[in-house]
Amino acid sequence: MPGPLSAIDRRRVLTGAGMLALIALAAPACGSAPTTPVIDDLEAQRQLALRDGELATAAGAALSDPEAKDLAAALEQVAQERTDHAGALAAEIARATGKPPADDTETSSPIAAPDTPAPTVSQVINALRASADSAGKLAVASSGYRAGLLASIAASCTASYAVALVAQS
Repeated sequence: MPGPLSAIDRRRVLTGAGMLALIALAAPACGSAPTTPVIDDLEAQRQLALRDGELATAAGAALSDPEAKDLAAALEQVAQERTDHAGALAAEIARATGKPPADDTETSSPIAAPDTPAPTVSQVINALRASADSAGKLAVASSGYRAGLLASIAASCTASYAVALVAQS
């Protein structure tokens, strides 16, 4: 009397193994496409933060009027905040890539050449507005800690240009 195992022959085993191989190859194709790395976006935000900090420092240094002391102090605060943002973004980039944070002592190209006029407060405000918009859009597309970091950067930039600098100018 034939048992249940006698119905399995070599042809059925090979066919079953072939089907499993096809399923194993096709299964990853059914998943979602890998997300593009956001490291480039974070690096762009870090560069914006460094640029804004340099712009605010240069604009504050150009203010020689004693009555503009409060505005110069506000620009100095903006420069410090944007430098802190660049440091936080560098730390997040390092965490995401698994590499130690880059040394932020490197200098980038100067904002203004000696024969060009110093940046104005309105240029700093426009740069902060663009940075806030960029960080806000990236925050919406992100999740977790990264979204919170970018949202706080956007909020800080918005507060800087809408409250600190506008109230002083």
